[in-house]
Amino acid sequence: MLKYNQKIINALKKCGIKKNDVLLLHSDISKLGRQEGTLKHQLENFLHSIKALVGKNGTIVVPAFYFEYSRHSKAFKVPGSPVSKELGLFPSFFCKQKKVLRSLNPLTSVAALGKKAKYICGNNEVSAYGVDSPFDKLTKLKAKMAFVGVDCRAMNYLHYVEYMVGVPHVYNKLFSTNIYIHNKKVNLPVCNQVRYLDFSVNYDRNGNTKKFEKAGLIKKVKFEKDYIRVTSVDKIFNFVKKKLKKNFYYLLKHKPKFKKINIPLI
Repeated sequence: MLKYNQKIINALKKCGIKKNDVLLLHSDISKLGRQEGTLKHQLENFLHSIKALVGKNGTIVVPAFYFEYSRHSKAFKVPGSPVSKELGLFPSFFCKQKKVLRSLNPLTSVAALGKKAKYICGNNEVSAYGVDSPFDKLTKLKAKMAFVGVDCRAMNYLHYVEYMVGVPHVYNKLFSTNIYIHNKKVNLPVCNQVRYLDFSVNYDRNGNTKKFEKAGLIKKVKFEKDYIRVTSVDKIFNFVKKKLKKNFYYLLKHKPKFKKINIPLI
């Protein structure tokens, strides 16, 4: 029997999540403390709680990346391809639910359930971060982001901001491995933003939570031994955009070691 996790619902409400929200959810339920029931029941109850919170007119979105596409040149199939294990248990469980839609870019794929799911994950678009990509649509919808059992190190949305500003330490790479929807090959190009590997381009992911909390962008509530954190894409976009315009390397540990006359320093 499905149950509500009222503690999680209350914590997210305190952080500003409400009915009809579009919610980009990052989670690790193993960090939520001891819970009753089997692992399957815990996953079901967690999803049941989030659905109850945003309501029938709300939308839940989760990262559903498939890193094996670039690592091992494995074709991406919707439905069919699993979510990479690094993302934890909930995204994999979520993608198997009825009426969940999944976007087509393997390395930046998201899955969505709810009123805006078709708009976000409409399967005629393969852009990673460009116009009409899921991250572009989440921005237009002024979605909120929640971090449950994880912190802002999980915020992949930052790469969308980098893409829109146009930082020099990443470039667009064209992939040739096939993608399929319902076993039919999709004849659209797959392009992803990737970092240059030869110039010490290292992201300061551990520092993101502290940066954004200090700037007042995060609402958080104590939960078990950690916090549940919530922000919105427009707050993050506007803040990080300003920082990147002044310093392209704001999200990095240090300035890349570019060499003159070599790409990208011409």
